[in-house]
Amino acid sequence: MSRTERFRPIRFALVIGGTIAALGLTGCGAGQIAQTARQTPAVSGANVTAGDIAVRNAMITFPDEHQHGKVIYPRGGAAPVALVIANQSDTADRLLSASSPVATAVQVTGDTMIPGEQALISGGDATKVPNSRQIDVVLDGLTRDVSPGLDYPIVLVFERAGAVTVDLPVDASATGRQTEGSGGGGGH
Repeated sequence: MSRTERFRPIRFALVIGGTIAALGLTGCGAGQIAQTARQTPAVSGANVTAGDIAVRNAMITFPDEHQHGKVIYPRGGAAPVALVIANQSDTADRLLSASSPVATAVQVTGDTMIPGEQALISGGDATKVPNSRQIDVVLDGLTRDVSPGLDYPIVLVFERAGAVTVDLPVDASATGRQTEGSGGGGGH
């Protein structure tokens, strides 16, 4: 038996052993302590597309004045909705109606026509966004309490794009956003 033939099984065992070790090490960062496990999206609202209509960053806004507790908008009250509705087509569309099982009515004020390549903005300043118009959307006559951490559906009906359901999360409080990330790193 030649010297080369004696080392082939050892070389093969070393290659297989190295491959197994490499595969074992690649899975180490995939657990709950991984750096990406604590990352959140830059946009906290819901995103839905229906035909040429894109609903972006849709959420129930957190009230400026809120005492600590589970309920931020009580049953019977009203909850403002922030969202952007963008028409990605050259053809105009119109928001015909809005409804929600968690409200007796959804009030939409403002011009609901969405010209081609333009947007409607609720809960923001449309004058700061080119090709956009201001509307206001409010869930009125809430049929149950609204609390952070839950989603609340709203159905938007468009003339051309049809009906789209958006599950609205509750926006995080401004106080919570200001204090997050101040822990100094957080890497492991």
